[in-house]
Amino acid sequence: MTQISLSFLWLPGRLLFVSYFLALGMSHLVFFPEHARVLKMKEVPLPRCATLLTIVMMLSGGALVLFDWQTRIGALILFCIIFPAPFFLHRFWKETDAYMRLSEFAHLMKDLSLAGAALIVAMIS
Repeated sequence: MTQISLSFLWLPGRLLFVSYFLALGMSHLVFFPEHARVLKMKEVPLPRCATLLTIVMMLSGGALVLFDWQTRIGALILFCIIFPAPFFLHRFWKETDAYMRLSEFAHLMKDLSLAGAALIVAMIS
């Protein structure tokens, strides 16, 4: 049986993976006051510091993975920002409106899936 190399998927996979973090990191930077206000509303401690830390981690981790330089460290940085986030931001169990509960649940699952993907990237790098 012939084995087919899928190594050509590494570049597009990295691009797709980091696009989320780079776009959100830039959004947090450009709309800093608004993002900090949302974190304060969600009762995240030190919302301005948390927003700044989010920007630094998303952009630096995303850049490391994107450029395939210190990829393992970049992926672990992304894991460290994306894994705890849903437990602070997407507490679907507190929502009373059915649509909002479903939306928050979907965001929580997306963040956990991205955290898993970050661990996979760290493992294969």
